[in-house]
Amino acid sequence: AAPVQLDTRDVWVPKILDPTATTVWQVGGTFIVEWALDQEPASVTNPVGTVYLSKAGILDIDNPLAEGFQLTDGSVPVTVPEDTVPGSDYSVVLVGDSGNSSPTFVI
Repeated sequence: AAPVQLDTRDVWVPKILDPTATTVWQVGGTFIVEWALDQEPASVTNPVGTVYLSKAGILDIDNPLAEGFQLTDGSVPVTVPEDTVPGSDYSVVLVGDSGNSSPTFVI
């Protein structure tokens, strides 16, 4: 049997532009998570994204804020769940080709 030629794929870890360290979100509010598109490689391993909320570094993987969008969109709207406990130790994590976390911000 002939060897199979595999395509080269690049891992893309887009920088999250918003939320920032000075961001304040309200419980129940809808906000935009935005990421940079300037480092997009020619061949993205997994172009479909998911956004999770993280509190004190603990990811809420059972309740994604958004999923099924294209990483090439550059942004996605998310709604803060009504049962979110306010705090200053939140971040969002963008997962798709790889994972990238925003700075810590306030909800």
